[in-house]
Amino acid sequence: MKRSAGKSTCPMNMFLEVFGDPWTLLVLRDMLLVGKRRTTQFLDSAEAISTSVLADRLKRLEAAGMVRRVGTGDRNQVHYVPTGKAVDTLPVLFEMALWSMDHEPAAAPLQRVITRIREDPIDYIAEIRAEVECESIDLRP
Repeated sequence: MKRSAGKSTCPMNMFLEVFGDPWTLLVLRDMLLVGKRRTTQFLDSAEAISTSVLADRLKRLEAAGMVRRVGTGDRNQVHYVPTGKAVDTLPVLFEMALWSMDHEPAAAPLQRVITRIREDPIDYIAEIRAEVECESIDLRP
């Protein structure tokens, strides 16, 4: 992503420039852990993201090299595919989910995801990476 002149190069600031709002992380969660690819699928999430916010976050993720937009001009045919850069966020997302499980009594995760994170996170990431790589090949224009 292009950086504006004068922005801090502190690693935490740079991270927050990409992930500094909850919607971005929730879109990545849905994309990487639930397998959502179409706009209508993202809009169907329990958090009820608005169409305009979703469009903005997908554009930001695409500009950051985290998502690739694939498909025809027809809105119903467009897919958003995570890139390897997005997959690289999984260890951070896993730790955030585990922290929430330990410190937020109301946390209600997808049990299959938490089980996989706790059992073998490295293998789980490898599986997700392989799925994303296959999907990227299958969806090339």
